[in-house]
Amino acid sequence: MENYREDKMRSTNNKTVNLVVDLLKAGTVFMVGGIGIHLLVMIIDYYLLLKPFNLESNTNLRAIIFSAEMIPMMVAYAALSLIIFFLWRRKKKALLFAYEKEVKNEKIQAVFKSMQRLTGILAEHIAFYNTEIMKWVESRKRNGGRVSDQVEKSSEKIAQSLQSLSKLSFVYPYTEKRPDDLVEIEKILQTKLYRTTEIQDG
Repeated sequence: MENYREDKMRSTNNKTVNLVVDLLKAGTVFMVGGIGIHLLVMIIDYYLLLKPFNLESNTNLRAIIFSAEMIPMMVAYAALSLIIFFLWRRKKKALLFAYEKEVKNEKIQAVFKSMQRLTGILAEHIAFYNTEIMKWVESRKRNGGRVSDQVEKSSEKIAQSLQSLSKLSFVYPYTEKRPDDLVEIEKILQTKLYRTTEIQDG
């Protein structure tokens, strides 16, 4: 209980810190973007227009650029900077998410390829020996001998377990039910093996 409270408090503190950092970033972008773009536009306007500002000898250029009449323009530039900042962040998150998803997809594909190779090797050996057991059972029955039910059930369990592993390795990767990570693969296999054992025991 105490660990849960500590984790919850730590999570709340991290969220608060992230919120403060985001607000500081947004405020910085708003101020720097508004002033920076405004200065750039005014300087370009001053040097490139055919009829630049009508400046007299006693006119202060800085006073003109930062005059009250220019405040709405600076606010508009600041808002534009903030919009660009948020769009860039959203685009960055989308690209990062797509990259992580692609990496995750490549990893799970590599896992399935390894599983397919291992399943092929296991199937070749296990199926061979299980077939030998089943042949022995059938031969003993034909000769009137008694065969333990446990032997037959165990042989059937081996065959069904191998079938479950083969299905998970060769069928699931190409369906909508494809697992997203190794933990999910383990859970699916354990569930299938448990059901096989439960059915046979029942």
